[in-house]
Order: sequence, then structure tokens, then C-alpha cells
Amino acid sequence: MKHTLYALTAALALLLTGCGGEPQREAELPGAVTVENINVENYFELGANVETFDRIPERVVIIGANESELLMDLGVTHGVIAAVPSQNNPTFGIKECNRAVFDSFPPMKRSEVNAEHLLALNPDLIVAQQEFFSKNRLGSTAYWNGKGVHTMVPLNTTAPGKLNAVETIAREMKFVRDMGAVFRRDAAAEKIVADTYARIDLIREKARDVEKPKVMILDLMSSIVASYGRDKIAGDMAAAIGGDVPHTSAAVGTENIMEENPDVVFVVTYDEKEQEVEKIRENPAFRHLGFIQNNRLYPIPLKFVYGPQIRTIDAVGYMANRMYPGLFDFAVEYDFGVR
Repeated sequence: MKHTLYALTAALALLLTGCGGEPQREAELPGAVTVENINVENYFELGANVETFDRIPERVVIIGANESELLMDLGVTHGVIAAVPSQNNPTFGIKECNRAVFDSFPPMKRSEVNAEHLLALNPDLIVAQQEFFSKNRLGSTAYWNGKGVHTMVPLNTTAPGKLNAVETIAREMKFVRDMGAVFRRDAAAEKIVADTYARIDLIREKARDVEKPKVMILDLMSSIVASYGRDKIAGDMAAAIGGDVPHTSAAVGTENIMEENPDVVFVVTYDEKEQEVEKIRENPAFRHLGFIQNNRLYPIPLKFVYGPQIRTIDAVGYMANRMYPGLFDFAVEYDFGVR
């Protein structure tokens, strides 16, 4: 199978360390590390951004719950000077295994994310999604790089209403590996990648003879209904575990959803109220569609479908539990066991 090597690596890692096992010891890589990230301006990916890190960052501003958890799952607990828990859904919060460390990070409010405030903090690295590199927030990545500040942008965080870059699990895992390289935590990064692909392989194998559902992932935004189709990370994850995910436009209307007539619909939710799900459920146009009649309309937190990074493994497990009811029972949180 495509990811057999990853599965074997993950199995060996579990035998050696187990979940929450002994701390992984890694020798620091000598010399500089070069990674290829992206240039972003006004919430738009402009192309490759090759950056060289002569040393491990020591003054890190990290914006986002998944971004923060990536550092913690890599075993990085020092050097964070500000952390913004953006997109931290109350129902799907910071993982239990990471909460104590996350609470030790100096907090920063989302409203404080602006160029003036961050300049005063004198960071050497900013980790933030594309939306924060805009004229009303931080400016461009080039602006910060020009000041000697590194930027690392999660690759699959393009604007929901745009399809300017094809988002994939492979891209998600590249970002994990690149962050591992930046912090000289390559072995920890490889464990995250291996465990993630091992779960995907497990789901595909166990569901091999099961009828594959047609899946749509919808995000009810203020002005549009965004569809996370085959070219978005959410769609790529659903397809990776066997779902039939259509190639849709970035924004869809009622007619498009009716025409696709999906078996399963995931609706992105932002808090525990899950009012977005009810808006779809109560739409009379969908009353006779299969996903309503068969009660296969499900909430899914934003952090699982937008730059999921270390939550990719949780996202595919969450989807599998609902795409193949009765076949899987994955826990909501996965502990990679790195301390």
C-alpha cells in the first residue's frame, strides 16, 4: 500500500515508546536548516518562501490552537513568548496531554495581533495562518522577513472562498516536517507523520469492502456557503479514507448541494451551540435529500478542517466514525506520546 512504510514505522514507534511514553531524546542538528514555506500577502499565497534557520528560534509568537499544539507535540515547550488560541473550539479544545504546557505559554488576545504589538515583542519567528498576514493585521510575510523575523505559515490555510492552491494531506505533513526541522525535532515530526498515515491506512483497509459515501463539507460563512471539496484539505482527508468527495467551486448555493445530493454532510461549527448545523437541517430545500432523511448531518470543528496539522489524525478518525457508523470508534484526541 502507498503508506505501508509509514504504518510500519508507526507500529515500531508504538512498541518502543507507547502513548505518553519516555521522552524522545534528539541530538540537535549541526549547522543551518533551510525550509521552503510560502509568501503571503493580503491573505493570498504568492509562492515559495525559502528560509534558512541558523539556530533554533528562541522568541516565538504562535497564533492558533493547532499551531500551538504542533509545537507541543514536537516536544517544544520553551521559547514561546506569546500564544493566541485562535480557532480553539470550546468543545474541541487543546488536547488533555498538552493543556498544562499550553497554559504556561504567555497568552495573547486575537485582538492584539497587529504589526505594532508584535514588533514590540521582538520575535525571531512568527507562526500564523494566512489570514493574519493581511494589511489589517501583520502585513506580509516579506515585511517580517525583511526585518530579520522568520515566518512559518501553515500551507493549507487558504481563504475558504478561494481555490488558489490545492490543499492536501501531503502538504499538511510537509509543514509538520518543516516545523520539526526548524526546531531540530525531526524524529518527533516523523512520528506524527507516521502515526497519521498509519491511521489513514487502517481506515482504508477496514472499510475496503464497505460502500463509500458521497461526502460534502460545508462552512456557512457570513456572505457565502463555502464548500471544502476535493481540492481543500477537508475534502482530501475525506477522500483519503474512501469518501466520494466532489470537485466543487469554492462557494456553493442550495442548488449545487441538491444536485450533488450527498450521503453525508459535515458542517463546520465554531462553538458548542452548533447553530450552523441547524441552519442546514431546517432548510426546506434539503428535506428530501438522503443526508437529512437518513440523519447523516454532522458538526465538525473548524480546527479539524482548516490547517489541521497534528489534528489531521483526529479529523480522519472523527470523519471515519461518522462515514462508516459502527465500524470505527476513534477517540477525539490522539496523544503522539512525545514529551
